[in-house]
Amino acid sequence: MKIKLLALCLFSAFLGSAQHTYNSYNKDATTYREHALDMIKMKVEVAFEPAVGLVKGKVTHQFKVLQKKVDSVFFDGPGIDILSATLNGKSLSYKTVPSGIWVFPAMPLQWDQNGEIIFTYTAKPRKGIYFIGWNVPEPKTADPFAVRKQIWTQGQGIDNRYWIPMYDDMNDKFITETVTTFDKNYQVLSNGKLLSKKENKDGTITWHYAMSKPHAGYLLMLGIGKYAVATAKSKSGVPLQYWYYPEFKDRLEPTYRYTPMMVDFLEEETGVKYPWESYSQIMVQDFLYGAMENTTATIFGDFFNVDARAYLDRNYVGVNCHELTHQWFGDYITARDGRDAWLQESFATYYPKQLSRVLDGEDEWNWQRRAHQNTAIQAGKKDFLGVRVSGGGTARVYQKGSAVISMLEYVLGSEQWKRVLKHYLAKHAYANVETNDLQQAIKDVLGLNLDWFFDQWIMRGGEPHYRVHYEDLSYQDGSRATEIAIEQIQDMNEIVRTFKMPIRLEVYYTDGSVSAVNEMISEAFEVVKIPNSGNRKIAFVLFDPNSNVLKQVTFKKSLESLLEQVKRAPYMLDRYDALVGLRTYSLDQKRDVLISLFKQEKHEGIVNEIISQLANDVDMTSKNLLLQSFKNNKAAIRDHAVKSIRIEAQNKSYFELALIDSSYDVVKSSLEKLCAAYPQEAATFLQATKDVHGMFHSVRMKWLELSIVHGYETDAAKNELVQYAGPAYEFRTRNQAFIVLKSTGVFTETLAEYLVQAMLSTNGRLAAPAADLAGHFAANLAYQSRFKKILGTKNFSSEEREILLRHAFMRD
Repeated sequence: MKIKLLALCLFSAFLGSAQHTYNSYNKDATTYREHALDMIKMKVEVAFEPAVGLVKGKVTHQFKVLQKKVDSVFFDGPGIDILSATLNGKSLSYKTVPSGIWVFPAMPLQWDQNGEIIFTYTAKPRKGIYFIGWNVPEPKTADPFAVRKQIWTQGQGIDNRYWIPMYDDMNDKFITETVTTFDKNYQVLSNGKLLSKKENKDGTITWHYAMSKPHAGYLLMLGIGKYAVATAKSKSGVPLQYWYYPEFKDRLEPTYRYTPMMVDFLEEETGVKYPWESYSQIMVQDFLYGAMENTTATIFGDFFNVDARAYLDRNYVGVNCHELTHQWFGDYITARDGRDAWLQESFATYYPKQLSRVLDGEDEWNWQRRAHQNTAIQAGKKDFLGVRVSGGGTARVYQKGSAVISMLEYVLGSEQWKRVLKHYLAKHAYANVETNDLQQAIKDVLGLNLDWFFDQWIMRGGEPHYRVHYEDLSYQDGSRATEIAIEQIQDMNEIVRTFKMPIRLEVYYTDGSVSAVNEMISEAFEVVKIPNSGNRKIAFVLFDPNSNVLKQVTFKKSLESLLEQVKRAPYMLDRYDALVGLRTYSLDQKRDVLISLFKQEKHEGIVNEIISQLANDVDMTSKNLLLQSFKNNKAAIRDHAVKSIRIEAQNKSYFELALIDSSYDVVKSSLEKLCAAYPQEAATFLQATKDVHGMFHSVRMKWLELSIVHGYETDAAKNELVQYAGPAYEFRTRNQAFIVLKSTGVFTETLAEYLVQAMLSTNGRLAAPAADLAGHFAANLAYQSRFKKILGTKNFSSEEREILLRHAFMRD
C-alpha cells in the first residue's frame, strides 16, 4: 500500500518547485550530416612503403544521386595528395582543401543517377593507418612484448579518411572491397571473404577481400603482419579465424577462450543469427584502444595475448564478447550519428555482463551490474549530461547505458525484452538506427509506451538519490505495519527531475518470515505501508533488493539490522552493502559474523571486503582463518590477501610460497611486500623470482626496481630497465619502464633518445607518458640540455620538430 503525503508542510516548498514542467534538455552540437550521394560500394586498392609510412592507393566509389541537382561533391581526405580523379571514366575537376577534396562534375548530377568516381592518390597519415616497427631491428629472441613489424588501421571515429578519400560518416552504409599488395612474407586480413590471393613476380602477394552486405565506412579495416591462423566454428556453423603470433602458440587458447560459445550465446540472446559471412580476430601491437569491432574482422591489442598464468589476472574474454556484440549492435545496425552511440556501446557493454552470468554465476553478474551502476553514479556527480548526448562521456555511453538496458529488461521482463530486441534488429537490418527506433519497437511489439523511461534515463541526465527511513507502527485498531518513507533528494533542475521506477520493498522479521510489496515510486516523497499481521519483530528492511535500479541510497541502519542483513539477505549485493555498513564498527562487535561469513561466501567482492575488515585483527582465530585466502582458487582473492594481511613471523612462509604462485599479480605483490618487510633478505626473494616476467614484463619491472632499491645487481638492473623503455618493445612494456625509471631516478643519454622517439609516436598512450617522464627529468637543467642536444643534432622532419617544440623543455 502506498500513501502519497503531498500536503506535508515539511515538503511543501520543495514539492512546489519540483512540480514545474521542464522542457530544456542538454544542448548538443552534433547534428545529422547531409550528403548528396548514397554510396553503394567502395573498392580500395593499396600498396605501402611502410618504412616511410606511405600509402599508394586507388579508390573507386559507386554511388546513387539523392538530390535533384548536384554540381559539387565533397570527399573527406585531410592531407591526401590526389593524383587523378575521374567520373564515369572521364577526367573530373577537383580541388583539395585542408579537410578533403571537392569534385565538380562537368554536368550536374541528377537524382537517381548512378555513377562511379575514382581517385588515385598518395598519403602519409599520422591517423587512421599505423606502421609499427618498420624502423626497428627484428628481435633476436622470442619475446611476446618485443616490437613487431605490422600495419593496421583504426577507422573509428572518423579516421579512415586520413588514408582513403571517402565519405566518412556513420550515416551511410555501403559494400566495401579491398585489394592489398604487399611483401609475400606477411599475411593480410580485411573485411569479408578472401576472394583471391595472387602471388606476383616482384615478391609480393595481392590479397582481395570483399563484403557481401553494406556497413559503415569507419568499419573498413586492414591488418598486416606475420601471423598463423587457427580456425574453428560455432555450433551454429559460423566460420571463425584466430590470427596469432606463430612463435607463441601456447597463448592461442587462453587468448581466444570461449569465442565459439559467445557466438552461440549472442545468437540465442538476440534471436538473430550472426549476420555476416565469417568472423576473424587479429591481435596487433601498440593498439590505441582495447579493441575495435570492424565488420567480420575485429582488431585487438596484443596486450590481451595472454598465457595461462596471465589469464588468471586479466584476459580478453569480456572485451572479446564486447567486440563480438558489435557485429550486431554497431555493424549490423549502426547509429545514425554520434548522439546515438549508446545504441552500440551500451549493448556491447551489457552483453559481456550477461555472459558473465553464464560463465561465472549469478553473483558475478550482479557484481558487474553494480560496477556499471557505480561508474554511472560517479559521472553523475560531475555533471547532468544524459546518455544520448555526444559529449556525455564514456561512463554514460558504456556503463550507464548498460545499466539502463538492464533496467529495461527489469521493467519489461526478460522474455518480453528479448522479443523486442529480435524485432528491432530484424526491422533495421544493415541500416541506421536512432533511439526512437528502439522506443518504437517496444510499442510495436508489446503495445507498451515507455517514453517516460527513455525520457528520464536516456534523454535527461542525473540519477535518483533516495533517502529511506522506516518505522514500525501500531494503530488504534490493534493492527501493526511498517511505514517506509521514501524521499528523492537528488539535485533537481531543468534536466534532472524526480524518477519513476518500480521498486520492490521487503521487510524481514526475526522469526524468519518476509513481507514484500512492489510499488511504482515516482513522487518526491512517498510512504509505503506494509502490514505486519503477526506483530512480528523487524530484523531488517531492504529497499530495491539486488539493486535492480540505478540509484544512490541513504538508508541508515542499526548494527543489529546490518548483522541480520549480512547473514540473511538472499542476494550477495545486499549482504555486501550490509558488510560495507559494518566498516565503522569495532571488530569485537562484528568479528563472529565476519568469520562465519568468510566460511560461506565465494565471490571475490564480498570475500575481499571481509579480508580488509579482518586484516588487522589481533585475534588468532581471524589471523588463522585469513591464511586460507592464500590458497583460494581465485587469483584476485589471493592477491588481495597478500596486499592486505600484515606479514608476521608466523605467516611469513605463506608470503614466500606466494612467490611461486600461478598468478603473476600475486608474485609481484608478494615480492614487493616481502622486500619491504625483510629488506635484509631481499636478495633471497629476488633470486627466487629472477626468471618471472609476466605480462609486459611487469613482474620483471618490479624485480628491477627492487634490485636497484636494495643494491642487488644494480648496474645490470639499470641497463635492462633502460632497454625496456626503448623502441624494441611495445608501448605497455615501455610505459611500465617509464614508471620505474621515474621512481628510481635512473637517467642516461640513451634513455633521453628513447623518450624523444616515444614522444613522436602516433600512439598517444605512449607519447604522453614519454613526454611526462622527459619533463620530469628535464626539470634538472643538466638533463634538459641532453634533450635539446638531441633536437639540434637529429634529422627531424618539420612536423616532428613541431611536435617536440610543443614541450617547453625542448625550447630554448
